[in-house]
Amino acid sequence: MRQILLAAAALLAAPAAAEASTMHVDGWARATVAGQKTAAVYLTLHNGGRTADQLIGVASPLATSGSLHKTVTAGGVLRMRPSGPIGIVPGQQLQMAPGGLHVMLHGLKRPLRPGTRVPLELRFARAGIVRTQVIVQPPGHSPDSHDHHN
Repeated sequence: MRQILLAAAALLAAPAAAEASTMHVDGWARATVAGQKTAAVYLTLHNGGRTADQLIGVASPLATSGSLHKTVTAGGVLRMRPSGPIGIVPGQQLQMAPGGLHVMLHGLKRPLRPGTRVPLELRFARAGIVRTQVIVQPPGHSPDSHDHHN
């Protein structure tokens, strides 16, 4: 009986594992200068699955921590605030961009140089962990002109 219950549990868990392959991620990071301890990363997330998902966390071996942020205007001043989980509707794309939603990497272990790659580990509520890399773009980079590099 225990084996039947374990087999049933494995079958029920299988669709969640399959969801991981339906999340497509692309993006870019801003270059930093020596001594800069934070960096912004902008992602495009496409949920090719049948169920809604949420980006709930981010990490990189190049930083001590990562967080999800949004830019808000308060009293005419732009400020960054934690965004909390970021929802992604099934079959839809979510675009992070300067002045809006973004990922912050804190405690950088080295500067991010243009042309190098930043490994990321994205944690989704349903899809689980998705590993990707984004390319570092030079200062003044326009998000409309970036190439997709994954």
